[in-house]
Amino acid sequence: MASIFKRKLKDGKSFKWRAVVRLNGYPTICKTFDRKQEAEDWAADTERRIKQGKFTFYQHKQQHTYKDLLDRFIRDGALEHHRSAKDTLRHLEYWKERLGAYGLVHLTADRIGKERQLFVESLSMLGKPRSAATVNRYMASLSATLSYAAQQLRWIGDNPCLNLKKLKENPGRDRVLSEDEITRLLAESRQSKSPYLYCIILLSLTTGARQGELLNLEWKHIDFTNKIAYIKESKNGHPRSIALCDLVIEELKQPYQYRNPQKPLVFASKTAFGRIDIKKAWQQALKRANITNCRAHDMRHTFCTLAVAQGASNLQLQTATGHRTLSMLVHYTHMDVEVTKQFSNQISDQILKGDPL
Repeated sequence: MASIFKRKLKDGKSFKWRAVVRLNGYPTICKTFDRKQEAEDWAADTERRIKQGKFTFYQHKQQHTYKDLLDRFIRDGALEHHRSAKDTLRHLEYWKERLGAYGLVHLTADRIGKERQLFVESLSMLGKPRSAATVNRYMASLSATLSYAAQQLRWIGDNPCLNLKKLKENPGRDRVLSEDEITRLLAESRQSKSPYLYCIILLSLTTGARQGELLNLEWKHIDFTNKIAYIKESKNGHPRSIALCDLVIEELKQPYQYRNPQKPLVFASKTAFGRIDIKKAWQQALKRANITNCRAHDMRHTFCTLAVAQGASNLQLQTATGHRTLSMLVHYTHMDVEVTKQFSNQISDQILKGDPL
């Protein structure tokens, strides 16, 4: 059984809390804490791990903080295996601020659960509530470091995050533009002050590439002869090639002819050497086209849905969009019911051919 004792320090004013775990057949384990809750959490976790045979008795005297773990995690190059290292680092900076001073033995499932709830209830830097998906991403980054501590460093017995279920996320967006909306959007983007907006939207709709991938394209990645663009850096870390239709090739020829040799980007800023910002031009084009509830990423959804309607296979779509799993591809594909109805009618005509009803 675990016992918690309150001990007065030599100054006669301050107190410490001492946790003692005694189980028959095992050595007595003791540890001192500044707060009673820490002592209780540690005692409960230690007792559970001893009973499960997961407690390493020589390790309990080694006090590693979460900050120590983060420093080691980054120094050992563990982030090199993360697809979105920048996002992960941002997540870990938050956890470092919240949990950096905690000893790893105090990071129980209960403690982490309370921290997650505080994160859910707090607002983002933009003053907006955090979505379940965002919370799950932050928790995944925290879990990755604690798994490293358990599996690679052996600083803790197991990862306490594994005892917490993920929050239920809202269904992903399924916004697909109609043919009429596409026509209006392309027409208005032609009238935009941004010389690149029309071409960028056309590329998005005809290739399914992410906007960030298109804005990072350099002229050396464009093969005019074979009508191919090479995407070197994608979200999932795997480069790929995308096919360019004749209309896109024609749109790219003029800026290519008058390109600045000092600016490698296809869609280069006039005043700087970085990427252009088309947010304002995009919103203005949507407003003029009277299109609501539309984001740039919806062009990717629209491409996938139109491609499926044209008979594209899963393998062809995965190659075009760079999705690594079929489940993610399905999320982006929204076939119209009339298309599926055509398939149903064709199948029924085939299997019932010559048979009376």
